[in-house]
Amino acid sequence: MPLSIPELNQGIFQSIVVESTNKQKGDSLLGMHILNYWLYRIRYIYGRHLNLKAPADLSLELSSSCDLACVFCYHADPKKLPFKKGLMNFDLASKCLMEGAEIGISSFKGNFRGESTLHPKFKDITALAKSLANGSTYMERITNTNMNFSKNRTNILEGLCNQTKVKASIDSLRKDVLEKQRFKSKYEIIMKNMDDLYNHPLRKNTEIVVQAVRTQSNKDEDLETEVKKRWPEATVRVNNMVSGRVDKDLDSLEVKKRDFNNRQPCVQAFSRLIVRWDGGVQSCCPSIKDEITLGNANTQHLGEIWNGKPANDLRAALKDRSAFKTNPCKTCPSHESFKGFKSQWGS
Repeated sequence: MPLSIPELNQGIFQSIVVESTNKQKGDSLLGMHILNYWLYRIRYIYGRHLNLKAPADLSLELSSSCDLACVFCYHADPKKLPFKKGLMNFDLASKCLMEGAEIGISSFKGNFRGESTLHPKFKDITALAKSLANGSTYMERITNTNMNFSKNRTNILEGLCNQTKVKASIDSLRKDVLEKQRFKSKYEIIMKNMDDLYNHPLRKNTEIVVQAVRTQSNKDEDLETEVKKRWPEATVRVNNMVSGRVDKDLDSLEVKKRDFNNRQPCVQAFSRLIVRWDGGVQSCCPSIKDEITLGNANTQHLGEIWNGKPANDLRAALKDRSAFKTNPCKTCPSHESFKGFKSQWGS
C-alpha cells in the first residue's frame, strides 16, 4: 500500500535512494540524480507535513551587493539599503556546504539579497558543492544571476556550469524594456553571456531557466516564444512583481494585487535555511527590516540551528497562524504566503 505524503520521512527517503541506486549500475549517476531531484521536490513542497530533521534546501548569500539597480528591488535605492553589503567568507561557505552534505540537504542555491557571481571565489564554491553532490541534487540551482558580467569572466561561466540549474534573471528580450526594468544592465552583454553559457562545452548537464518579473512594462510580451527562438532548450518562469518588499510605491508596476487577509503558511520555514553573508541564519525571505534570525552559522552547526528552539517556534507559529498577527509574516509579500499559490515542480 503506497504511503501518503505525511507518512514519508527522511529515513524512508534514504532507503529508497539506496535501494534504487543499487539497481542502477551503468547509469547510476543519472538515475540517482533524477530520483533524488523528485524526492527533494517532495521534501521541499510537503515539508510542512514531514517534520524534516534537516532542511531540503540551503541558500548561501555569497554576496549582498548587486551590480544592477532593478526598479522593484531595494538595490534601486542604495542610500536606503536596509542591510550591509558584504561577501561571505570562503571558509564559512565551505563550512556550510560540508555541514549541509553531512546532514543530507538536497539542494544548494548561492543567492539571497545580492548577485552571487560577484563573489571572487564563485567558481571555487560551486565546484566544492558539486564535489560534495556525488551524483545527487545537492547542487540544484542558482537563482538570480543577472548575466551582467564582462566577457573576460570565463570563471563565472565555468562556475555556472558546475550547477544542475541556472536561473537567469531576464525580464525581456527587448533592449528598451530590459534596460529600463533592470536598471544598469547592458543588453548586449547579457545576451552575449547567455549565448556563451547556452553553448558552453561544460554545460551539458546544466539546465537553463529564464526567470522574469512581470510588470506593466512587459506584461504583453510573449517571453516564452522569444526565449525558445534564441535558446531552444531553455525554459521560462514568470512571476508577478512583488510589492511590499521595498519602502516605496510600486503600484504603477503591479499587474496583480495581493489580498493580505488571505494568507497561508509558506513552505520556506519548513523546508529551507538561508545563511546570510555574515553568518546569520533565517529560513525565509521576509521584509528586510524584520528579519527572523534563527542562529549563527559561524558558531553553530546547521543541523543544530534547524532543530533549535527559534526554528521550531517559528514553524509552530505558522501552523497555528499566530505568526500572521505580527511582522514580518503579517506583511510578507512572498508568493508562497498567499492562498491559491501553487508551487512549480520544475523550478
